[in-house]
Amino acid sequence: MSASLILSGDYRDHGAQQPCQQQQQLLHQQAPLHAVLPYMLIEDEVHGVIELPRHIQEIVEHPLFQRLKKIHQLGLVAWVIAPHANQKRYDHCLGTYKSAQEHLRAIERNSKYETTLPDWCRKAVEIAALLHDIGHGPMSHAWEKASHNKFNHEENALDCVDRIFNDARHPKLVALRDEGSGRGVRLIKALILGDTQYLNFPMMGHAYIFDIVHNNRCGLDVDKWDYLRRDNKRLKILGPEEMDFDNIFLKSRISQDGQRIEYRYDDYHRIYTLFVARARLHVEAYQHPRNAAAEKIFVDLVQRLAPQMFDLRSKDAGWLNLDDDHILEMVKNDPMAAYIREPQRLVELPSLDCLDANALTVSRIIEGPGSTMKPDKAFAFYGDKRKKRKINRCLSATTFNKCFTLE
Repeated sequence: MSASLILSGDYRDHGAQQPCQQQQQLLHQQAPLHAVLPYMLIEDEVHGVIELPRHIQEIVEHPLFQRLKKIHQLGLVAWVIAPHANQKRYDHCLGTYKSAQEHLRAIERNSKYETTLPDWCRKAVEIAALLHDIGHGPMSHAWEKASHNKFNHEENALDCVDRIFNDARHPKLVALRDEGSGRGVRLIKALILGDTQYLNFPMMGHAYIFDIVHNNRCGLDVDKWDYLRRDNKRLKILGPEEMDFDNIFLKSRISQDGQRIEYRYDDYHRIYTLFVARARLHVEAYQHPRNAAAEKIFVDLVQRLAPQMFDLRSKDAGWLNLDDDHILEMVKNDPMAAYIREPQRLVELPSLDCLDANALTVSRIIEGPGSTMKPDKAFAFYGDKRKKRKINRCLSATTFNKCFTLE
């Protein structure tokens, strides 16, 4: 089940039962939610109930964010590999927001760091997590491949941030936009990019927050924490032991100088487990040969029939309508589009038949987890070093060259 609204209003302190459907409808009819109610509850398949305060609710209700309900998290995987893996970017962004909150609370609980994170910085971290993927095009990462990487969803997200804050009405959002020469919005953008150099002011002992949303230092961040759990919940590729990495985030802490997030030596093997899980999902779903073949067809279709769409960005009027269904509708009359709607017609051939001129050939080199996990020096650790388990890094890449006939 995708994330869905279950209740808006403050019932927690009164022991009240959740209102029935008629009562919820009445709440919606009486006044705009953001005008009268203090928070909104979203039911999420990974996190349970996610509570959205009023200023976050305003962002979620913005058309740019609502558009994410029409963008598949796994692109064409939902068509050609696993129809049940049809979760949306909307779900993942809400989950990453919740994960950022959990990670922040954990590192503060586990640390002796006495410098309190300013409230505007905390809000910036949470909003950056919420908006980190708001700039995605149709079919998520497949759109970037189709554009020959001229389209970048993170750069496009920055324009989305500007549009959302230009429309902001809630005082907390207005303050992030206007106070301190717009330092709050600038920090949100820097956190999305994972780049401290985007800032024009020092973080003064709080640089560790750059390890939360988009961690360029060692690759451990709440983006991965959410999507690995979320995707595997649908794909059902990995078992509980292979997904045993929550403590990486829940037991981490702030370094004494406030510059890094430190991870326990006890969790060193779990860090490798996370990268093994990521590699497995790439091999068995994200870059599965059949998905690679469908992506190749999709790329060719859009490049031939709708190349002008690659020029659209979030600041353009047509952006809100540029979603998965819209782009598939644009190419549906081409004969090749049938192979996306009917992926069973993509039939794998023996390797000897790859020389057939009519065969669709796809190749991939997928790095092993020992390569995608950065060297130990990229991580900061704390605790008893004797508890650091030895790992055998798999450096071997998974490669494939597959051929398909189009029946």
